[in-house]
Amino acid sequence: MSKSKDQIFKENAEEHGKLVRAYLKLYQEEWGKIVLADLERYCGQFMSSVCEQMPNNDQTNYNEGKRRVWLRIASLITEGKNVG
Repeated sequence: MSKSKDQIFKENAEEHGKLVRAYLKLYQEEWGKIVLADLERYCGQFMSSVCEQMPNNDQTNYNEGKRRVWLRIASLITEGKNVG
């Protein structure tokens, strides 16, 4: 038997809620702050994604991909702070 759209929506919302709470917990723990600070630096949150040394689209795209990972993490943490 297939699931209804409402049931799928509800399950997706529940999973998203669990994910948001997990990222918020990570943010609240001392060890989590260390991990997040490392990811923030590694992902280049405060650096330009554009490769300026030698114009290189592949490197720019790679840098932007890393930065997008951080933006996702930060977004989920912010969502958790706003809910709780």
